[in-house]
Amino acid sequence: MNEVVKDQYWLQFKVAPADLERLANFLVETESPKTIEQLTQELVRYRYQQLLTLAEETLAQGRIYRPGETYQVGEQVLFPNSGNRLGEVVEVRPGHNPEYEPFTVLTIAFEGGKSQQFAASLPVEHPLDRATYLPSGEATPEELYALHGERVSTALAAALRESPQFISMGPQWFLKELVVEISAGQLNIAEALLDMAGGGPLPTQALLDELELPGEIAGRLQLFSLECALQQDARFDEVGPAGEAQWYLMRMEPQAVLQIPEHLRYMPIPYNRSLLDEGMLALEAQVDDEWAETTFGAQLDEDMVTLKLIYPHWRSGTLPLAARFAQLFPTARLTNRVRFSFVDGRTGKTFPGWVVRNHRYVYGLEAWYDELGVTVGTFVDLKAGEHPDQVTVDVRRVRSRRSEWVRTATVQDGRIYFEVKPMPMACKYDELSVVVVPDPAEIDELASELRHEPLEKLIEQVFSGLAALSLQRAVHGATLYSAVNLLRRVPPAPLVATLLGNPRYEALGDNYWAYRGGD
Repeated sequence: MNEVVKDQYWLQFKVAPADLERLANFLVETESPKTIEQLTQELVRYRYQQLLTLAEETLAQGRIYRPGETYQVGEQVLFPNSGNRLGEVVEVRPGHNPEYEPFTVLTIAFEGGKSQQFAASLPVEHPLDRATYLPSGEATPEELYALHGERVSTALAAALRESPQFISMGPQWFLKELVVEISAGQLNIAEALLDMAGGGPLPTQALLDELELPGEIAGRLQLFSLECALQQDARFDEVGPAGEAQWYLMRMEPQAVLQIPEHLRYMPIPYNRSLLDEGMLALEAQVDDEWAETTFGAQLDEDMVTLKLIYPHWRSGTLPLAARFAQLFPTARLTNRVRFSFVDGRTGKTFPGWVVRNHRYVYGLEAWYDELGVTVGTFVDLKAGEHPDQVTVDVRRVRSRRSEWVRTATVQDGRIYFEVKPMPMACKYDELSVVVVPDPAEIDELASELRHEPLEKLIEQVFSGLAALSLQRAVHGATLYSAVNLLRRVPPAPLVATLLGNPRYEALGDNYWAYRGGD
């Protein structure tokens, strides 16, 4: 089989019905669900054996042409390097070439009446004398999988999804007809077990141990069958990190996990991103907003990351799942919700946390914020925990609460009012982002009243209040971002684009802005 044919075979790979039948038999033989990787490896081995058998059958039709060998009239000769053409030796005569004598010239008659001449009995070695045309002489199934496994896996996954014969649970596949039936009563027992565990989480095995499924059924198949039944029942939610099934009762999950907290809800704001210069885009990276248009899931290159807390997350007891550190938090096999553990960086105390990946936030810090006196603008440090389902969280605590002159926000006469005054601070904070909010309820009430106000008017109210605190009447973009988010969830880029589109605002450089008024 020549190189072009071999490459095309795998580059144009399509799953055939016989492939699915082979994989079905494989699952029956092993009595165990398999991942798509395991099924792909088996499929490559199966196709490899098919190619090997085909090559052997083809080569059995005649002698393989090798220039160094001697042939007789009447012999059938196969030419694998020319599309497996088969011909008959009809003449053998001496050849004349001083460089190669003595040798012979064969006249080969092919189907259709065509004939062609080939050298034989050459006294010097030719590459075709050592060529092998069986797959085993060119690449092993493992090597083929390494080269083409991803392509085959993609095609196979699509075929399995379309086939009524197979069923998946997370990364594993099995035959529908062989899945063990889990009764309604057994699912009720599972619900009771989770209820007694405070909603969960519990691993599948812990639930399975109480259900007494038939002992003759393989353990992995029992687990797979129970997980399929739990996944299809709306009472249960799979919340374990990727690779580990953990179950929780949906009705006992925190409301802030099942529904986006009001303060985090963001309605996308259209804007022209091309207007933003490098400094303005740098602000986006600086504030770690979860809705920033940066690569989600970017590579983490730091042992510890630090973010500055904004009001929506402070008020909701959450953290942004920003691109820079999203991979610190565990992913899930089946859902967007993952239950994990926070670890207090100072005390080592653990407490539950939830990753809500589709809405880009992490929940579970409300009590911790209250206990430590965290405020808007506080530095929060994150790093990976000792276990994959742990994330260490800390703040930069001060030895004793001391009063510092910081920005505060209150409501006066139906408007937000900023002033700088001494406030007791328990944690270190970013001076550009800090805003102490003595009465969050009144801020939330004002935000509700301004819900339908255009963003431009909202910005103008906040900007004028902040500008009054500075002799230069200049406002930094990070300060404006933090303050505007007291009243409405707005990422930094649309906010800055709104300033750029309004001639009343002037960019002073270094992300500082001034209000110039005018029409």
